[in-house]
Amino acid sequence: MARAAGKGSDEGPIIIKKYANRRLYNTQSSKYITLDYLAELTRKDVDFKVLDAKTNEDITHNVLTQIIMDEENSGQKMLPVGFLRQLISMYGDSMQSMVP
Repeated sequence: MARAAGKGSDEGPIIIKKYANRRLYNTQSSKYITLDYLAELTRKDVDFKVLDAKTNEDITHNVLTQIIMDEENSGQKMLPVGFLRQLISMYGDSMQSMVP
């Protein structure tokens, strides 16, 4: 079983491969998974990395953003419009370097 990210796993993060057909494959369990499964791993603080299966590029950021968008679209609106506007306005701004 994967350890939580905050507990210093010696094995490193779980590697998830994302294929061109949008399917996600957990290389640790050798099973196809869903974005909902990755959202659950995130809630449990389990460390994972999503790699493009063809290029091996780290696309974890994109997948986490997609999970947020799916949550927002399913009626779980946590991000107010004003906050989203502020966030968008920071891109390309000098403040961008100050956001962790």
